[in-house]
Amino acid sequence: MATLCLPDLERALNALSLGGPVPSFAEADVLGNPLDVCRSYLAGLLCDLIDCDPKVAYNSIQWPNNIDAGDLAIILPKLYPGVKPDEAAIDLMAKFPKEHPLFPLPVHESVHLRFFLKTETFARLLLPYILDRKSSYGTDPALGMRDASSPEGARKKLVVEFSSPNITSELQGKHLRSTVLGAFVSRLYENMGWGVTRINYLGDWGKPIALLQVGFNKYGDEEAYRADPVGHLLHVYHQIEEEFLPLQAASRKARDEAAKTGQDEGEAQLEIESHGLFAERNAAFKKLEEGDEEAVAFWKRARDANIESYTDFYARLGIKFDKYTGESQVSPDTMTEVEQMLKDKGICEESGGAWIIHMQKCGLRAGTAIIRDRTGASTYLLRDLAAVFERSREFEFDKMIYVVANDNNSNHFTQLFKILEAIGMKELAEKLHQAKFSDVSKMAEKLGKGYKPQAILNHCEEAMLNALKADEEKATPFGVPGEAAKALSVSALLGQELSTRSVTAHAFDTTTMTLFKPGTTLDLQYWYAKLCSLLKEQPGTVELSEDDYDAILLDEPNKDEPTNLLRILAQYPEVTHVTYHSLEPAAIMTYLASVVQQLEDCVDDNEGDKEEGDAEEAKPEKPDASITLAHAVLYEAARIVLENGMKLLGLTPFAKYEPDRADTPVAE
Repeated sequence: MATLCLPDLERALNALSLGGPVPSFAEADVLGNPLDVCRSYLAGLLCDLIDCDPKVAYNSIQWPNNIDAGDLAIILPKLYPGVKPDEAAIDLMAKFPKEHPLFPLPVHESVHLRFFLKTETFARLLLPYILDRKSSYGTDPALGMRDASSPEGARKKLVVEFSSPNITSELQGKHLRSTVLGAFVSRLYENMGWGVTRINYLGDWGKPIALLQVGFNKYGDEEAYRADPVGHLLHVYHQIEEEFLPLQAASRKARDEAAKTGQDEGEAQLEIESHGLFAERNAAFKKLEEGDEEAVAFWKRARDANIESYTDFYARLGIKFDKYTGESQVSPDTMTEVEQMLKDKGICEESGGAWIIHMQKCGLRAGTAIIRDRTGASTYLLRDLAAVFERSREFEFDKMIYVVANDNNSNHFTQLFKILEAIGMKELAEKLHQAKFSDVSKMAEKLGKGYKPQAILNHCEEAMLNALKADEEKATPFGVPGEAAKALSVSALLGQELSTRSVTAHAFDTTTMTLFKPGTTLDLQYWYAKLCSLLKEQPGTVELSEDDYDAILLDEPNKDEPTNLLRILAQYPEVTHVTYHSLEPAAIMTYLASVVQQLEDCVDDNEGDKEEGDAEEAKPEKPDASITLAHAVLYEAARIVLENGMKLLGLTPFAKYEPDRADTPVAE
C-alpha cells in the first residue's frame, strides 16, 4: 500500500481472506485506525449473526485499553438490551463462526465478550498500514474539518491561551505547566485537523505594574537595569512588595473587623488605602490607564524586556506563539461596550463607588464580581470579558481553550462564562473551555526568588549533565555529555510535566526527571536512539515473504513478545483519540512507556537469538546484519510510533534517523 486509500486497503484485505468491501459505519475511520477496520468487520458480522441495528452493533464494541483484556470487547448489555449477560454470551458464541480469518472464538468474562485478534492475519494488515501512514499514523484530520466528508474543506478554528506569566514576578510553576500543557493541546488539535492559533496573554497591566513603577522610582538603578533588565525588575519588585504586603494585610484586617461589627467594609479599607504606598500605587495605575507619557514609557520598557526574555526561554523549549498580547492590549472602547451591555441588562450595579455584579443574577448561587473598583480602575474580569469579544471578532473561532491552573482563577472563569450567558451570548460562552490543572508547585522552593525563566532550564541542564556522567552505559548513545545535556535536559523537563496528571501537584524534581528509568522521556530517547542504530544497517525497500512474517511471529520460545508489540502498536490511534477528549498528555506518556517495555523484550530476545547464530542462519545472504529483515520491519513500525508520539508531546528525538539507504523497509 502506498498513500493509503480505500481501494488499496480493500485489496490488501481481500488478500488476507477478508473478502468484500469493508463494512461501512459512520463512526469508523478505517484509513486512520487499524482497529477500526477490525471493529467494522466484527460489527458487520454481528449484524449478520443476530440481525441487530448496525449502529447498536458498532457501539457495543469497545477498546479494552489493556492487551491482557483483549484487542476488542463486546459489551453484552449494549448488544442484547434486557437480556442477562450469560444468556447473551451463550447465544452469540453458539452462532459465532468456528473459523474466521481475523476473529478466533471470544472469551466470555462478566458483561464482556473479549476478542484476541488472530495475529498472523492482523500482522499482515498492521505492518504495511503503519509503514504507509508514517507520520500521519495516529492523526485524524477529519475531526477538525467543518465537513468531514470534504477532506479539502475548511478547518475548524481553535484559539489556545497558555503560559500567560505576569511580567512583575518570576515564571511560576503554574505558568510552566500551562506553557507545556498548552503547547501539547495545540499540537494535539493540529494533528486532528484544526487550525490553531497560540496566544500568550501576558499579565502586563493592572496595579502590580503600577506598584513596580513606584518601586523602580524608589529603588531602580539604570546601570543595573542595562546590565540585566529582567533580573533587576524582579529585584525591585520584591523590594517594593515587601513594603506593600503589611499594608495589604492591614486592609484585609480592617475589612474583616468592619464586617464583624456591621460597619461599612469599603469605608474601613478606604481609610488605609488612601494613604502611603497604597495611594501611590493607585495613582500610578490611574496615570497608566489615562495614557500618561511617563507611565506608558515605563510600562512599555518593562513589557518589551520581559517578552524578549520569554521568547528566548520558549525557543529553548521548542515552543512558539502566534501572538503575544496581554491585558494591556484590550481596547478601552471594547471594555466600555461590555460595561454598557451589563448595565442595559441590569446585571451590573454601583456599590460604594465600585461597579459590581451579584452573581446570583447570572445563575450562580453566590459571589460578587467587580468590574471596576472604587478608584474607577478596570479589573482583570472586565479586561478578560472584553478580550473574548475581540478574539471572537478577530479569529472567528469555533473553540477557545484557556490552559490555566485550578486556583482562584477557576472561580474567575466560572464567572466569566456565566456573565456572557447572562448578557445573551450563550453561543459564545459555549465555545470557551478551561483546561485545568493543580496550581500547587514546589518550583519556587527549589529556585528561590528573583530567578529568570532561563534559570529553570539551566537548573535542569546542570542536573542532566551530572546524570549523564553518572550512567555512562545509558549516556553512550548520546555522545559528548556536555552537548547532550542541553537537548536532553529539555526533554527531561517536558517529560516530568507531561507525565503528571492535571490533578497532581507540580514536583519540579530534577533528581527524578534526569533518571534513565522506564516511563521517562530519557528512556524513550534511549530506545529511539537504539532503534535508529539497529535500522541503520538494513537494506532498501523490500516485500516481506510469508516466511518473514513467520520469523516475526512464530519464533519459539519468544513469540509472545513481537505479537504483543504489534498489538500495542495498533492501539496508538485509539490512545490519541482518548487524549483528544481528555487533554491528559500522561496517557501518551504511559502508552509510549508500554511500547518501550515490550520493545525491550523483543530486542533482547532477538539479540539473544543472534548470539546463538539463529539470525545469521535465517539470513545467510546478509551475515553482518544485526537483525533479520523481518524484525527490521517490526522495529521500523515501532520507531514510527515512538517518533509520532514523542513529537506530539513536543519531544525532539535526539537521535537522527539516517539509514544507509534511500527508503525504509516496507511490508506488503
